Order: sequence, then structure tokens, then C-alpha cells
Amino acid sequence: MLNTFSDPYLELASWIGLAALLLTLSLFLVIVYLRLRLRKNVRQETLFITLWRPLLIEAVSDENLQALPELAPRDQLLFLKLWNYLQESLRGSASDRLNEVARRLHCDVAARKLLKKGNRAERLLAILTLGHLRDQASWDELKCQAAEADPLASIHAARALIKIDPLLGTQWLFPLLLKRRDWDITQIANFLGEAQKAFWLQLIKNIHKVDQQDWARALQLADAIHLQLPLNTLLFVIRTCKSADTLVAALHLASDSQLLPVVRTYLDHPQWQVRVEVARFLSHFGDVDDVLSLQKLLHDEQWWVRYQAAQSLASIPFYGYAQLQALRAATTEALAIDMMDHVLAEHRQAMN
Repeated sequence: MLNTFSDPYLELASWIGLAALLLTLSLFLVIVYLRLRLRKNVRQETLFITLWRPLLIEAVSDENLQALPELAPRDQLLFLKLWNYLQESLRGSASDRLNEVARRLHCDVAARKLLKKGNRAERLLAILTLGHLRDQASWDELKCQAAEADPLASIHAARALIKIDPLLGTQWLFPLLLKRRDWDITQIANFLGEAQKAFWLQLIKNIHKVDQQDWARALQLADAIHLQLPLNTLLFVIRTCKSADTLVAALHLASDSQLLPVVRTYLDHPQWQVRVEVARFLSHFGDVDDVLSLQKLLHDEQWWVRYQAAQSLASIPFYGYAQLQALRAATTEALAIDMMDHVLAEHRQAMN
């Protein structure tokens, strides 16, 4: 009776074991297949690069390149990867010659198709390609991509729009550049440098209309692409802004002695980052009347404020390191002494 009762369980265990064995074997075969496919793809890519890289390099240097091999449909993605890689390091006529090669091989048409129907990786490749090609026909589709939630695809689409038309691209993108916090300022600055004047124009025309919550980002972008804003624009922002972040960004851009009276009003600002920027500004545009203010900041509770105050005193032509040494000898407060010793030591090290 015991054997009869247990037979179904033994049979079930046998089937489970067999299923596990088959599953393991299937996984092993899948792994082997994927490895063989990967090796094949690597070999194919190596052969492709061996053929096409010299041709593309020759195209960069030879204005009269005539013969090009036919580009097989299966090799289009490989070509676009290699082509974009080379484009990222080129400018001017060399880039134009690479564009000519891509158009002769109908890569503009292929990229437009990928932009509409490709997977995410293919769309990203298409966006890069169409930007380098400055493809006007893709303008509307790239605008759609720039408005998408995908941070990577959207910021590359924004870059492509700037490449195609810096003026119109900046005009259309301006609200997104300020609102999209998922777009890194450094990344934006890398491509917005091609549209410095256009962004400058948009900023000074629209600063009165822009939400104050976006002022800080607007000024940080201006700083990142090394723009100098008009005096009246900075005065308006400094006097009107309610955010410490905006004030810091505005003071960092300040580069005119006419701003000195309004900057002095922020010497006692509750945010230490603002006091740092005030001390930095005084190092460039302060006068004799500001020495006492900087000496006062040597006793600030924040390390960076004390450091900038000491640096500013040391760099003002009519004060300098000799006067800072004399002040250190006459000071009794520990925080100020430590900071002056620190800055004086930096100066000695720099001199050596």
C-alpha cells in the first residue's frame, strides 16, 4: 500500500526534475547562441570600421572624394555610429564634407525613418545625426522630441534644433531651457555656446516676463556660456528678486563698478552665499570705503565668507598682502586669525 500511495509523488518528482534539466539545457543553449551572435556582431563591426573609417577620414581631408562603396541596409546603424563619433570632434569645412558623404549615402532619409519608427537607442542616434546634418526637414519632429519627457532624448533634440537654426531654436527652446530641471546646465551650455547671441537677446527681451522662480536658472545659463548682461538688466534683477539663489547668480555676473552702491546693501544678507558674492565683487570694484566692510566679514560665522573676505583684501591693489599681514598681527579673534593665516600661507606657496 505504501509503494502504491507514493508512486504518483515519485512520478511528479521525476517530471519536475526532467523539466528543470530541460530548462537548464535551454538556458545554456540561449547563452551559447547569444555569445556566438555577439562575436559575429563584433567581427562584423570590426570589418565595417576597417573599411569605412579610412574612407571617412579621407573624405574629411579630400574635397574631391568621388568613389564610395555601397552602404548595405544592415550596415546603416554601424555607419551612423562611426559617422557621429567622427562628427563630434570636427568643425567647419571638415564637418561639412562628412555631411556630404552622409547625404550621398542617403543617411538623412534613413535617420528620419529611425526618428519616427526606431527604438529609443535608434531615435537617439537619429537625433544626433540630424543635428549634425542640420536637417531642416526634421525640424517639427525634433521639436516634438524636445518636448518629450525622456531627459536624454529631449536634450539631444534641443541640441539638434540649435545646430539647425541657432536663432529660431533658441527662441522656441527658451521656455524649456528655463523650466526643464532634468536638463543639466553644463550640458545645455555645451551646445548653447553656438547660440550665445540668440540666448542673450531672448534673455534681455523676456526677463520682465519670465517667472521669478526661473531667474536663477536663466542667469546661471548666462554665466555658463560666458555672457555679459546689460547693466540695466542686472540692476533690475538685483533690486527686484526675492530669491537668494537668483541674487547669488546675479551678483556672480555683476562686472560693473556702477553696481557698487546696490551691491553694498547686501553685505549683511542672511544667506552666506550672498555675502560671499558681495565680498568677491568688492575685490574687483570696491574702493577704500569697502576695506572696513571686508574686515568685518573676516569675523563672519561662515568659513567661505571669511575666506573670500581675506582673499578680497589681499587682492585689492590699495590693500594687499602686506596690509593683511599687519591686520593679522593686530587681530585677536581666533576665526579671523586662522583665516588670514590660511590665505597668507596660500600666497607664500604660490610665490614659491
